[in-house]
Order: sequence, then structure tokens, then C-alpha cells
Amino acid sequence: MKILLIDDHALFRDGMLLVLAGLNSDIKTFEASSYESAKGSIDSHPDLDLVLLDLNLPGISHLDALLAILQQLPNTPIVVLSGTEDPQMVEQAIRRGARGYIPKSSPAKIMLNALRLVLCGGTYLPPQILQRKAIKLRRSGDAPRHPQHLLTPRQVDVLRELSKGQSNKEIGLSINLTESTVRVHISAILKAFNVRNRTQAIQYAAENGLLKTVASG
Repeated sequence: MKILLIDDHALFRDGMLLVLAGLNSDIKTFEASSYESAKGSIDSHPDLDLVLLDLNLPGISHLDALLAILQQLPNTPIVVLSGTEDPQMVEQAIRRGARGYIPKSSPAKIMLNALRLVLCGGTYLPPQILQRKAIKLRRSGDAPRHPQHLLTPRQVDVLRELSKGQSNKEIGLSINLTESTVRVHISAILKAFNVRNRTQAIQYAAENGLLKTVASG
């Protein structure tokens, strides 16, 4: 697996290399401190499997680097790593094609789970961003309501762990279930929410005010 890490802070890149080592034993990581230096790696390695991108790079404004890399690597998932947790910035990055947005303040375990989700074809949004969006929607009166009794208590437990970015195995270990049972519960949650994947399930739960209830439960 080939990963390009673009960030202008060497210390953060060093830390991310340690995190990425938990993804796969066969990873080759390329580093760049700017978009200009990243272009050389992209030209040399058009078969990159993943790009990790800091939005605040020298010499290029905000989301321009994201758009430029998408043009060069239209089939490669790009995940934004940012110190900014502004919901508007998150939404802009996702709308412009990012497959994930991970705050730099996230624990290594959450980062790994988020990257695994993206590599499996999903899109990762941090739960705290979804919760803020849900609060805004509820205050505006636009958020639809959905009764929590659609889920069993065990499915509520699974939903809680899903919102933390946990894998099926980690969910099972956290709440003492087998992986196969976790998969059954996730399938039931997707059916109850009428969504296709776990990312949409988390977003649905947040927009309907369920994540706050789950967290307090």
C-alpha cells in the first residue's frame, strides 16, 4: 500500500508515520511538506492508494490543494488531516471530494479506524462535527425526529461504538459480542435507518438527535 502524507510540520509527519504503521505491515509512505513537493511524488507514483492532506499548506490557499490533487488522482481517496474543526470547513472539504476529515486532535485509534473505513470505500466524518450539525438543525427546526425505540438496547450500544469509529472487532470487544453478532446488529441499524453504510447511519443518528441520547445513555 502506498500512502502520500502532505503536511508542513515534520513533527506531525513523524507522529503520523507511527500511526500508519498500525494499518498494514506492507506500507510505503511518501512525505511532502508542500503541495509543490507533493506533485513530484504524485507524478512518480500515480498508483497511490491514499493521500493524507493538511489543508493549511504554504503557498496554496485552503481547499485549492485538495481540488488540484483530485484532478491528478481522481480515483485515489484523499483524507484531510486538519487542526481546524470548523463544521463549515468539514462540509466544504467533503463536498469538494475528500473521502474523510480527521481532526489532528483525534486519538491514534480513531485515526486508524477512520482510515480503515475510507480504504474500505466509506467516508469518515468526526462524530463531534455531526453532533454540532445536528444541534444546529434542531435549533432551526429542520431536523426530522426518529424514535429511538426502533433500536434494541444492544443496537444502541453498537451505535454508540460506531460513532467512535470502532471496527466490528473492536465493537465486539468493547461490549462483549462476537464479530458476527456485531454485523447482524449493524445490518439491523442500517435497515432501521434506511441507509446503506455505517457512515450514513452515524450521520442519520446525529441529524435525528440520537447520538446525544446514545452518549448520555
